[in-house]
Amino acid sequence: MTINEELTNLKLYKESGIDEFYNDSPYVFFENNSFAFPVAKTSTPQQPTEKNISILKASEEAKKALQNISTVDALQQSILDFKLNPLSKFATHPITGIGVKNPSLLVITESPNSDEDRTGIPLSGPTGELLKKILLAINSSVETNTFTFPASPLRAPGNRTPTEEEMEISKPFTLKFIEILKPKIILTMGSIPADILLNTKEPITTLRGKWFKYENIDVMPTFSLNYLLNNIEAKKKTWEDLKLLREKL
Repeated sequence: MTINEELTNLKLYKESGIDEFYNDSPYVFFENNSFAFPVAKTSTPQQPTEKNISILKASEEAKKALQNISTVDALQQSILDFKLNPLSKFATHPITGIGVKNPSLLVITESPNSDEDRTGIPLSGPTGELLKKILLAINSSVETNTFTFPASPLRAPGNRTPTEEEMEISKPFTLKFIEILKPKIILTMGSIPADILLNTKEPITTLRGKWFKYENIDVMPTFSLNYLLNNIEAKKKTWEDLKLLREKL
């Protein structure tokens, strides 16, 4: 085929509205009808995965279950009845909190220890005993002026940190506790409860020892009980945080 013939063919293609070729050589449709033109990829919104949908549904069901709850006893029972959190398959006993119903101080820890999970008794085990000593040091107790509960009422396998998805399901229960108890001061122990109330991903080393607000309630973040058990320096820093809290109490 000469150049003039090629130019004539190209002109014919252009006049026919054909301005793009997908192959290096002409394609004969009558000889092969299985050809499929390549389709340009277009960006589409990422669809939620089945896991995300189930987490979202569980979180919505938790909120729905709490709509008509107005007492601590009813809230604690709702935690026992709620089975949509994936951790329900692994935990033995949910820990629903302990203390007075009109507390000056609310202490929110991260999750139950192995003793609490095994027995269902709050403040048992090493971290429970440590929290009792901490409260005593600031002239407080669950018998006089304090209520405490874990942000995740269910212990994760191997005592791992609960995932963001698992905490998203537990979050409505935490916020409902605060709504009902109306404490004057909240002590968050560990990054999980601090993240929930302060809506931040700042490390606890940055947050601790400073006053924040949640719904006009004073919030003091400090280290988790598990971390304090094995870190002497953290205990010294936490004591500085607790002295500020004691003064405000």
